[in-house]
Amino acid sequence: MPDSLHYEIVVDHTEKSNQCTILPLRDREDFKITRFRATNPPRKLSSDILLHPDGISLAELRSDSITKIAALDCIWRRLNTILNYTLEPLPKFVSIPPGFLTAYPRNDKHGVDPSAGFATIEALFITAAFLGTWDLTLLEKYYFGEKFLEINAEAFSKYRLGPNQRY
Repeated sequence: MPDSLHYEIVVDHTEKSNQCTILPLRDREDFKITRFRATNPPRKLSSDILLHPDGISLAELRSDSITKIAALDCIWRRLNTILNYTLEPLPKFVSIPPGFLTAYPRNDKHGVDPSAGFATIEALFITAAFLGTWDLTLLEKYYFGEKFLEINAEAFSKYRLGPNQRY
């Protein structure tokens, strides 16, 4: 397991443990996972970047000094609620570039999910790949891991991401 990247994940209390793609990784030393509840005091994220759909594309991000990635694991309509309980300054927002697909079966009952949404573990894997870390251990406990890699082989190739490459 790479020791250069660390992950700071805030998991919404509404996320079901049996459907969460992050909670199976809670025992890893490179993961700091906390549960969000509005009754908890606001917290500060200490990461360099935060995955967010309105962020700068990872394809445009140029930095070799990023060592900590933050993500909010929640349903889309709760994203701003959780952000509002996060102390500023927030980490730089980054987003997944076009061309990647989720393998996670989505069920958008409220019509608010962006068309290019990902399971949190998928977004973390893509982000790590753009930062030069091809860490298949991130996907070991993800049921759709193999399918995710398969359906995104072309996108990973397009951006020259893989075990022996660095974007």
